[in-house]
Amino acid sequence: MRALYIHADFMEFEAKKKTPVAEDIPAPMHEGRMEEALVAFLTVESVDEDDPQQVCDAAVDDIMETAARVGAERVMLYPYAHLSNDLSSPKAATSMMRSMEEAISARGMEVSRAPFGWYKAFSVRCKGHPLSELSRDFAPKAVKEERKAEGSFLILTPEGEEVGVTEHRGGSECFREMVDKEALKKEGIAISEEPKYLRLCRKFGIQWEAMSDVGHMAYTPNGALMFDLVADYATGIVNDLGLPIYMVRGTNMFSLDEEPVKEHADLFGDRLYTVKTGKQSFVMRYAACHQQFAMMKNWNMSYRQLPFGAFEVADSYRLEQSGETMLCFRTRRLNMPDLHVVCKDMPEAQENFKLLDERILAEMEALGREYELLINLSSREAYEENREMILGLLRKHGRPALLHFYPEGANYYWTINIEYHILDQMKRAREIGTVQIDVGNAERFGITYAGSEAERRHPIILHTAVIGTIERYLYTILDTAVMMESQGRVGHLPVWLTPEQLRLLPVGEAHLPKAQEIADELERAGVRVGIDDSDATVGKKVRRAKQDWCSYVAVVGDREAESGALKVYIRAENQDEEMDAPSLARRIAAETEGKPFRRLYMPRELSRRVDF
Repeated sequence: MRALYIHADFMEFEAKKKTPVAEDIPAPMHEGRMEEALVAFLTVESVDEDDPQQVCDAAVDDIMETAARVGAERVMLYPYAHLSNDLSSPKAATSMMRSMEEAISARGMEVSRAPFGWYKAFSVRCKGHPLSELSRDFAPKAVKEERKAEGSFLILTPEGEEVGVTEHRGGSECFREMVDKEALKKEGIAISEEPKYLRLCRKFGIQWEAMSDVGHMAYTPNGALMFDLVADYATGIVNDLGLPIYMVRGTNMFSLDEEPVKEHADLFGDRLYTVKTGKQSFVMRYAACHQQFAMMKNWNMSYRQLPFGAFEVADSYRLEQSGETMLCFRTRRLNMPDLHVVCKDMPEAQENFKLLDERILAEMEALGREYELLINLSSREAYEENREMILGLLRKHGRPALLHFYPEGANYYWTINIEYHILDQMKRAREIGTVQIDVGNAERFGITYAGSEAERRHPIILHTAVIGTIERYLYTILDTAVMMESQGRVGHLPVWLTPEQLRLLPVGEAHLPKAQEIADELERAGVRVGIDDSDATVGKKVRRAKQDWCSYVAVVGDREAESGALKVYIRAENQDEEMDAPSLARRIAAETEGKPFRRLYMPRELSRRVDF
């Protein structure tokens, strides 16, 4: 808190107009005048919120001491936001001003307070003696270090047995690794070599941006194509859930002067990415929550329209420690395919929670991977209320779950949150998908719907990212390919996601027109086709196509031009097969059915491509 003291013959003010953060005041507070007063112009700063009582006590002690020294008969507290660029939230500032007013009054001093958040006219006449103008700076003696409460852990089996984490036997390798990491806090085996997936990141042009902040990624054309295809895929999944979906788009920063934003940010934790512009502080969104909730509070909703979903692929920001960032997996800027499902009550929320859980597991199984469940619970009460639903999930999946009970008494906005973990090639449990029941933010942001008797009710909101962030889904795809290689197989990507699905290799310049003709035909059928029109030998062209991980590779020479039959290398099977262009198109169409499609993000001919 910063202060400017004026020992004044008089001070008077008139509240003219409210600002958006103004406190509500009774009529007498719209104007005021004091004579023979110590006027304290006060700016409450963000650091004061770490220990507001300590700052208030220090300021009140100093104001009383200064008033006695200068012989002031009264004190006027005047909120004045112009002494600092690092302001507290309006709620904190108003609360601290009121506390100071009460404390000074309790000490027997006549005190008056001008209202917070109003445009005010004022006049003051300073006495002009050596102590009539003084400045002060009050701050907490030590910023309190926030400690993340660990809570307690249990393992729940599909049979309903609750087992201590050190007594449980069995479970998959991923499950045991997750228990060791999350519950037993065991350090994993140190990785002494570069993670193998990074080789594929380089291959597809997925990289860190050296000219940005730590943890920000960049994508050259192949990586950008893969990114956009995954975003399209995530959107398709949401539209396939059988729920009415509202697609939205919004901004990525929200003012901490807005009380719901401040409260939600405080609950999120210590990884907030903040931006200051002038006197305002903004939090960079860490999911699509703020934007969607800011919209929903203005929607006129009825119970007949629930449940429904709101969806955005939202650029999100988390201030991860610079030494812990990990390409694709742990970044400071991430992209969240964030779905919020608005439900009228808890039974409806639980039914849709089960729907989302089923789809989350199905998406990972489609990649040949399996999830293990870490179930976070805000309290024992939340566990008892959701126990039957949780057991139903475990019985359906046929596997245990690790339960994490958060400490009792904290005002969490959620009741149950499931993290879905895979075991990656480095033998580390990695969280990818998530789903959560939110019971607090509808009230916090003022989101309501009309019930069956027209009463206003707050909905239950589910948060989910079915495939995780775009980056983490790409991480899973690349990690899966690396695991194929470790098993002695040819690593490959799903055909719908492979940047170059087919590459044609004309034997010589004379065969280029035929290759162009085949490429045109297949592009019309929805296939991404590249042509190696270089003067390299066929052998070198084949090797380059395989190094580039093209799903299919076909040579175009005299025989192919005459017969129309192509000898096609199929990467996923690591073998050749003869087929004509229409047959190849049908095969690729079958493999990519229901998946998104985009054209190449670079020229078709290799001779026209720059080196990245």
